[in-house]
Amino acid sequence: MRSLGNLHTFFIGLGAIVGGSIVVLIGPIIYLSGSLGAIIVLIMSAIIATLTALIYSEITSAIPEVGGGFLWAKLTMPRPFPFISGWVNWMAHMMGGTFYALSFSSMFLQFLAEIGFNIPFLPPYISERLIAIILIIAFAYLNYSGVSKTGRFSIVIGIFFVASILLFSTIGIFSGIKSGELINGLLNSPAKFTSVSSFFIAMISVVIAFEGYEILAQTAEETKAPTKNLPRAIMETLIVATILYISVTISTIGILGTKAYSLSTIWGPDTVIRTASLAFRYGGIIVAAGGLATVLSSINSIMYSASRVLLAMSRAGEFPIVFSEIHKKYRTPSNSILFTMAVMIIMSLILDLTLSAFIVGVLFNVLFIIVNYTGIKLREFYGEKLKYKFLTPYYPLIPLTGLIIKVFLFFAALIIYPSATLFALLLIVIGYLIYRSYLFKYEVEHEFVTLESQGSLVRSDFRIMVLLPPEIRTNLIQLASDIAKAKNGEINLLKIIKTPYQLSVKDYRNEAVKKDVRSLKDIIDHLNETGIHARYSIKAARSKTEAIIASIDEERIDLLIMSAEDAMKLNSVMRLSTCDILIVNTEYPYISYMKSKKIIAILSEDEKYIVDEVKEIFPDREIEEIIIEKEPNTNNISKTLNEVLSKESDTAIILMSFNIWEKLTKYKWTMKKLIFPYFVFKRGSFSIDVLRQIFFERRKEE
Repeated sequence: MRSLGNLHTFFIGLGAIVGGSIVVLIGPIIYLSGSLGAIIVLIMSAIIATLTALIYSEITSAIPEVGGGFLWAKLTMPRPFPFISGWVNWMAHMMGGTFYALSFSSMFLQFLAEIGFNIPFLPPYISERLIAIILIIAFAYLNYSGVSKTGRFSIVIGIFFVASILLFSTIGIFSGIKSGELINGLLNSPAKFTSVSSFFIAMISVVIAFEGYEILAQTAEETKAPTKNLPRAIMETLIVATILYISVTISTIGILGTKAYSLSTIWGPDTVIRTASLAFRYGGIIVAAGGLATVLSSINSIMYSASRVLLAMSRAGEFPIVFSEIHKKYRTPSNSILFTMAVMIIMSLILDLTLSAFIVGVLFNVLFIIVNYTGIKLREFYGEKLKYKFLTPYYPLIPLTGLIIKVFLFFAALIIYPSATLFALLLIVIGYLIYRSYLFKYEVEHEFVTLESQGSLVRSDFRIMVLLPPEIRTNLIQLASDIAKAKNGEINLLKIIKTPYQLSVKDYRNEAVKKDVRSLKDIIDHLNETGIHARYSIKAARSKTEAIIASIDEERIDLLIMSAEDAMKLNSVMRLSTCDILIVNTEYPYISYMKSKKIIAILSEDEKYIVDEVKEIFPDREIEEIIIEKEPNTNNISKTLNEVLSKESDTAIILMSFNIWEKLTKYKWTMKKLIFPYFVFKRGSFSIDVLRQIFFERRKEE
């Protein structure tokens, strides 16, 4: 049930972005970057955060589903990147929630000490952990018992916090203007700016604080009118949070004047609270109470978001299905919330407060790198198929700039905080090992089931997979046989049967399967007799794309051979496959391919590398290159193709890159002209050349 309105989502996001950071972060920022430098750091950090926030706004306006960065990686990246995205997202929330719980415990004990009260009989370490565990359990119950309660709590806490911050900011700024200390503190301070390295340390700390838009993305399925409200809430929370950060900084400088830098080096995280004590009566207590309130709001938001990440991963088969169960009464992912609570309690007992803060920052930064990349690829892959209510301006410049900056910040963190960065990388590696050892198998079983499988148990270094169309065509198998002989490779025949959603893939059987088994058994027996190691698999799946991609990864395939007809239907396979792909025009009999001793490669300037790849597959064929000098488009490709066909007739096979073939087949009328033997070659995703094209040689829009 959608129960979160714009006000609910706004305060959930604001609590996540501001958290307790606004109270404890301002002092260190002034100390690290100087009085005037602190303002510049905040403005620049907000601009950097906006680059990623725009991507979040765009994608949530088109895909209002729970999962956030994990779901978007699932749509645009091959395995294991979607799992890694979800794992990083979940771990960041886990550690972030624990960090906020421990921060509240520490601040609360200091607050009690300020008013002259101490918890008897318990040492500080035990007291902090006990309070943190109580908080985690309390907010788990709040999230367990209903989303509307979560939203109402965020509103109440948010209003109190914003009121306390505005009170402090107003008094500080006006008193600073009246006394002249604000101008002196900004322009006449002995430390207006500090070193460049300290400046970047401060910026990294602030940029990571702006992570609330990931949490807002997790509210998609419970937000009213999400395609409208979520993009607005993301940008509104970012703007308001930036104003609050800057106003608190200016207020602090206005009260302390030229002493702002020196006192911040002494007071550190307590700078804002101590400054508020000087500004007005009970100021320190009011601001501290507001800070405590925002920490509570942050724990609430993170608990909510973490359980939704787990829910999305479970739905996709990346985690056991038990975590996708929804409570019948409260309509919340109860098992995900309880598991999240349990892990956070364990982490609260073993984590160091300072180290965990830096680890959370690194993990969120890795997540934002993935999100910026998916923002680029979603537009490229799906284009007009997605109905965007909000579009990032200056695409792809903004997401690409955000991506580059996040990568830079990652390496900066590696230099500045090596222990935290390496620990975060260790967590990612652990997640990957868990995925490969258990969760990958679970994911594959969730997406498809093998109905029949038989063949040689001997494996070769070079592995070919042939995707068989509904009506088995031997020309694809003959081509694979020739390549396997040349490369001393093996052949894997794959037949995918799409299963109706109302049927379980595990229970699916029909008479067609028995017929296919007889045909495929005869084929692999013949291949094995000729000395080619061969096997076949018949699989039932709800999604052909998912089944093919998983099979490629499971069998460690080097080359996928498929018909042009299937290639046009399964465009996502083209995008997400990690192996090379050879597309064949099966409308022509294989004898035409056998007679042709020459391959004419029609390529763009930056695709010459394809020739070397094809020479390895067809070592006995002469290959001639024809380079399209201008930016390839339908007109100049068609012209070049017609010239080649008029000269060569049927004496050669045309080879095209996937990029060129995609432009030719963009319009249905061009398909009528592709009545000749041709191959299409595409290198696997995430190769060096693909990454180079994405970052440096991105083709222009037609």
